[in-house]
Amino acid sequence: MKALNGLLGVVLGILGAVLGVVLGILAAVIWLLGLVLCVTVLLLPLGIPVMKLGRRLLTLSGDLMHIS
Repeated sequence: MKALNGLLGVVLGILGAVLGVVLGILAAVIWLLGLVLCVTVLLLPLGIPVMKLGRRLLTLSGDLMHIS
C-alpha cells in the first residue's frame, strides 16, 4: 500500500507539472495579448484587465509546478 501511495504521489506530481507548463504557456499568450491591447491606446481599458488575468494565471501555473 505504501508503494502505491508513493507511485500515486509521483504521478500526481508529474501531472501537476505538465498542467502547470501548459497553463504557463497559455498565460504568457494571454499576457502578450493584453500587452498588444495596451499598446493600441483605444483598447487600453481592455488590455489592463487582460494583463492582470495573465499575471494571475502565471502565478497559478507556478503554484502547480511547485515553484516558490
